[in-house]
Amino acid sequence: MDTILSLLKIDLGILHNLRDPYFVKLLEGTVKELQRRGIKPDLKNADDQMLIADYASWVYRKRSEDSPLATNIQIRIRNRIIQERINKQNGISEA
Repeated sequence: MDTILSLLKIDLGILHNLRDPYFVKLLEGTVKELQRRGIKPDLKNADDQMLIADYASWVYRKRSEDSPLATNIQIRIRNRIIQERINKQNGISEA
């Protein structure tokens, strides 16, 4: 999770550690949200790390707005859901 935390902070342009407890909870919530959508994120996979960091960054930036999820994140989530279904259909287990 440290790598994803670093990616999130780089994206947000934050260099200090004062908000790290909040960001860690934000990342944990993001992972849970992806799991509810049917995705099993691999925290060591670069694509999944970037998806989690980007999603959490969007949530952080838009937390006080009522705006739809960014299109690029929606597409990446849909692609991951499709990949999960293909893997399940083919009997492939990703741990």
